[in-house]
Amino acid sequence: DDYDNNDSIMRRRSDDNNNNTEAHAISQQEQHTATGHQRNLLEYTKSILPSFETYPPGTLSYTQIIQMSNCIDQWISSGEHRYLGGEQAVLLMRRLLVERGGGRSLRKKKKNADNNNGSADGAAAADNNNEEWEFDSTEIPWRRNEDVTWEMYHLHSITQYLNALYSGPEFISRVLDIVSAFEEEYVNDTDTVGLNSNGFNHDSHLEVPYKSIIASLCDLRTPQAAMAAELILHRFEEQLRVHENSGSHYHDNLPTTETYNSVIACWQKVGGYNDPSAVSTSADMLPYHHHPNPCSNLLSHMLQLYHSNPTSFERIRPDSISFNFAISSISKEQIKASWTSGDDGENNGRRGGKNNKKSDTIGKQCYDHLMSMLDFYNADQEKDGYSLDDNKPSCAPDLITFSTVLNALGRSNQLGDDGRAREVLDVMMHLSRVLDEKEDNVNGNIEDTYGEDNHDQLYEFDVVPRNKHFNVVLALMAGKRRVDDATVESAKRYVGIMELLENKEEEEIGSTDRLDYDDNHFNPPFQEEQQQGFNDDNGDDDQMHSMMTSSAPDIVTYNTLLSIAARARFPKQAEIILNEMIEKSASGKTRVKPDRISFNTVLLAWSKTKNIEGKLRTEELLHRMQEMADNGDTDVKPDRTSLTTVINAIISSVKRNNMAPFQAEQIIERMVNNNDPAMRPDVVTYTSLIKCWSESGRPRAADRAEEIINTLHQRYNDGFEECKPDAFVYNVAMNALAKSDAPHSAERAEALLNRMQDRYNAGDDGDGADLAPTTQSFSSVILAWARSNDSRGAMKAEKLLQTMHDLEESGTGGSVSPNTICYSTCILAWRNSGRSDAGKRADALLKKMEQYENEGRYNLKPNAITYTNAMEAWIVSRKPESLEKVESILERMIDRSSSRGGDSDSAPTSTTFNVVMKAVRHSSNRMKYQKAEELLRRMKEMDKNGDDRVKPNIFTYNAFFSACAMTKGNNQEKNSAFSSVLNALVELQDSKHMRADAYTWPAVWKACENLLDVKNDLAWINRIFELTIKSGCMNELLFNNIRKFLPPQYLQKKLKTTDDVWQMTVHDLPPDW
Repeated sequence: DDYDNNDSIMRRRSDDNNNNTEAHAISQQEQHTATGHQRNLLEYTKSILPSFETYPPGTLSYTQIIQMSNCIDQWISSGEHRYLGGEQAVLLMRRLLVERGGGRSLRKKKKNADNNNGSADGAAAADNNNEEWEFDSTEIPWRRNEDVTWEMYHLHSITQYLNALYSGPEFISRVLDIVSAFEEEYVNDTDTVGLNSNGFNHDSHLEVPYKSIIASLCDLRTPQAAMAAELILHRFEEQLRVHENSGSHYHDNLPTTETYNSVIACWQKVGGYNDPSAVSTSADMLPYHHHPNPCSNLLSHMLQLYHSNPTSFERIRPDSISFNFAISSISKEQIKASWTSGDDGENNGRRGGKNNKKSDTIGKQCYDHLMSMLDFYNADQEKDGYSLDDNKPSCAPDLITFSTVLNALGRSNQLGDDGRAREVLDVMMHLSRVLDEKEDNVNGNIEDTYGEDNHDQLYEFDVVPRNKHFNVVLALMAGKRRVDDATVESAKRYVGIMELLENKEEEEIGSTDRLDYDDNHFNPPFQEEQQQGFNDDNGDDDQMHSMMTSSAPDIVTYNTLLSIAARARFPKQAEIILNEMIEKSASGKTRVKPDRISFNTVLLAWSKTKNIEGKLRTEELLHRMQEMADNGDTDVKPDRTSLTTVINAIISSVKRNNMAPFQAEQIIERMVNNNDPAMRPDVVTYTSLIKCWSESGRPRAADRAEEIINTLHQRYNDGFEECKPDAFVYNVAMNALAKSDAPHSAERAEALLNRMQDRYNAGDDGDGADLAPTTQSFSSVILAWARSNDSRGAMKAEKLLQTMHDLEESGTGGSVSPNTICYSTCILAWRNSGRSDAGKRADALLKKMEQYENEGRYNLKPNAITYTNAMEAWIVSRKPESLEKVESILERMIDRSSSRGGDSDSAPTSTTFNVVMKAVRHSSNRMKYQKAEELLRRMKEMDKNGDDRVKPNIFTYNAFFSACAMTKGNNQEKNSAFSSVLNALVELQDSKHMRADAYTWPAVWKACENLLDVKNDLAWINRIFELTIKSGCMNELLFNNIRKFLPPQYLQKKLKTTDDVWQMTVHDLPPDW
């Protein structure tokens, strides 16, 4: 009965959590199947657990206490019937806890007074009935038993045992249950009524050993133990907050920075959420969710608490250990790719089911922690009397801290990371006095950075940036979305600083290792652990040693600088840098000796110039590479990348070089005949050749595209693995066919698409394995049919579009998924079809796109091009309702761009209004000039209101003149139409941002021909004629239009000749015309 009495106490508390029923059932089964030593131990446990009536709390003898403590150890060390052993050990520990606390948690009275006055049997019955029960503290004098010591609980061993026994939330629940038992016995014991007269001493206030429990959990090094420790720490802080608000004292041994650091260290050692499912439920109990990484999350919480009240929370002010462990933990997660950041608006990195800010990438989070660390360091520097010799905790980042943050920024490479990395590097240079303190200029006294006699003047650690620090920053600068001349100048400045540091190294220390970890003054903490994060991708130890001890630039530095110059489109600067590398290596600095990558980067820079000079320079550089290789420098021997880049340079010059495709063919022929496998052309080389033919516009471009595809298949079948055809080269070939005017080009493009599908569907490992058609494959063939001028083109295009939907729905299409481009091109096919139902069919596709968009398929959202193509389709339909349909589409575009937060993709442009003007011209509306005036006025108003996308241009005015010229009506209406033409012409003449082109005056004279009478409107004709010859735009087309409209005598008079004007050419006209 005594045993059952105590067992019911423990079970009643645990079962309330609804987590332990299965474990308890196993324990009961183990109890019934126990034999031998375990049964004896169970009987012994029952015999030493007295009832509370016989031995009220605080009355056990020292011998009884020792017996119970030893019994705990026996259960834990037995190793058998583990669930039973865990329950018994916790039961014994609880009894000792009640003995020490005086039974505060048991001072309750049974609700049912009929149940045997709180006897053991009654307690068991109450437990079975889920009723609470109490003892009457006024009948039995209780006291605390101070013979019970902390060690007797064996709490460290119990937590180890439970950690091995339970997982995730169940372990955390049991540990928190133990903490609750401590709180029930110890917390607010001085409020207990009546106990003081029975032996309670208010001066012997017991405090819950939160920090000892946390320390025991942190030693376990498992995620569930770390989570339990963090929850207990938060619970401790909450208790302190509640009592502080009420003005009462709660605890003397408050949590400190070291307490938080122990939990952060535990999280860092277990690698964060190795098994998120095991702790995610419990993580919901934490009210703070700053970051998905638990180390960073807890550090962020420390910072939040500290900044909320620096005086009260000075005890938990983060130090270098806090920051370094958090930064190291985040960096390791990044290396293991266990936390990712996407662009879908949903947060993939989650802690406890709470969303986190998507913009906080891992690199940025490390950077933010470093900046907070520096803020604390700077605050310490500003304090009076601060000295490095104070031996106080410091927040000074060391070399490894800076290295880890820079590496994290380098690996994440998110928007803005290059700026953050440059700031980190500049801080290192300021702290190490490489840069002036107030100016960003290189320190003229750079020798102050070194020297053993100046330690008291320098930063706490040696943080002179090393080679890899500069290289990481340069790599980020090279990877920027936009690399300009300012980027190039900044990169050259960093390389210049590296060279200055290199010179000082050679002068002051030669080859001596500057990073001397034997000097305690410069010894950075956490070297071994954090160095792992900095070492993760370096490979060679000697190379790593050089990068960590020297700031001298190397081949990686200069190749990155070349890449920056190439991306900024400064080929001349890139070649100058390459020549400097050659000169330096010739003078003995072999670490900057250019290699093949160096030359290929400069080749790439010249290949993007799109002019003849680029072609010539790439050929000269290629010749130089080969010459150096022939002289023994095999590191710069050209490879297929070099030759492919030269071909790309030829492609860039194709508009000014009509021999470009033949020159590319010659290069590839030499590559084919080369015995060096590294020089043989691959699929990328042949892809460039197809592009060259396509860009040339030559009639044979389509034929060569097909022939090159056949060549690739043949070479691959002959054993040249590098020529294995893929979807990309097929896409380029089909695009070449789509853009060509060759006969049956659309049918031939579709034949290539079918060939791709057939080979891919064959499912073998041959040359069809990489030929899965893509969305671009289908869009190229749809474009081919749209441009084919074939009566079947539009139907063929729409059939291909439906095939894409079928493949997507069946799941057999791989990456095939119709998008806006496919639909827009299909609508273009209907526009080009010239069929009377073109507008209706295009409108159906447009509405289908809008429906898909409403369903959330934003890859099918129509844009301005889509809507404009649909307008054109209605125009070619020549239906009575065409203008009305076009105007309706325009209004939809305006509504979309002004609502939904402003859909700029579908906002109308000047081109859109020009197409509407064209619809007016081809409509059956008699008063076309009024419609045209209304459109032009609306464009001007929208432009005036800030929408410069619809600013009228010369094409607008040309369309306006053409629309007005088609006005039907009586003389008065025609005169009004021509008056509109004349007013618009005056506006055009006065405009500063546009001028008449070759189509303007023919349109104006067409208006004259349709709207004016030669005899009655001679004054207007004279005005137009004077403006025309003043413009100097007379050409053969315009001269013919004028001759058709004006009488010969009029022109003879203006030309002051009697010659037949129909026998004259434009060359016979005055030069100023």
